[in-house]
Amino acid sequence: MTDNLNRSRRTAIHRIVVPKEDFTGALVMERTEEFNKTLPVPFKNLRYLVVALTHSSFASEHHSYTSNEKLEFVGDGVVNFIVAKLLFLEFPDAREGDLSKMRAALVKEQGIYTRALDLGLDRYLLLGKGEDKLRDERKPAILADGFEALVAAIYFDSGMHAAEKFVTIVFHKAIGDLHNGAVLDHKTALQEETQRSIRLLPSYDTEVARGEDGSDVFTSLVHVGSVLYGEGRGSSKKKAEEDAARAALEAFVSEHPHRGESGQ
Repeated sequence: MTDNLNRSRRTAIHRIVVPKEDFTGALVMERTEEFNKTLPVPFKNLRYLVVALTHSSFASEHHSYTSNEKLEFVGDGVVNFIVAKLLFLEFPDAREGDLSKMRAALVKEQGIYTRALDLGLDRYLLLGKGEDKLRDERKPAILADGFEALVAAIYFDSGMHAAEKFVTIVFHKAIGDLHNGAVLDHKTALQEETQRSIRLLPSYDTEVARGEDGSDVFTSLVHVGSVLYGEGRGSSKKKAEEDAARAALEAFVSEHPHRGESGQ
């Protein structure tokens, strides 16, 4: 009975996430094979990888392809679970609140976007013509979603052990950086830095515009006093302001080094 249940489950998953073999283009398969060779955990069934790389805009233009949206849904949960486990083991004495902050910093859009860039995912994602024109504008969101789809595809292709191995390898440096005091919350860090150095608080001016695809794009400017220190963009007000704070913190610290550093 258990074998029948597992067989039924595999069949259901296959129907959801694997595209029709006869309609996968030769060029797409060639590019997929090329990307697979670069991955720390390669795929057994490349058609799972094809789906992971297929953005909804491409699937809507090529109806034989399956969008990666459902994989993204699963991958979000898988990445969160594995990163939580890694942090739990890496920081055994940390409080729950601190572990939550670390996980949030690692799995937020910007963090996952960075991991996707490290993998070179931006060179292999399949985008529709309209979305491709917005590649730079929506790049962090597109790549973060693609990364989550990729992790889910690995899970369905080879199991949780393979997915955990992949996430562990990809997040190794980022987790190691936490030992060295990596900034988790740039808005809070910027506020603390400006208060300490010049007794002023940063202010944010954030506006939203409608992108060509109908989605909201937020742009945020951060000033300290009358000086503009950073600009950021994102798919939400929070993400845009965090991105602006990151740029502003780097600029502000270069102008106002700690006293112990200025004489070096």
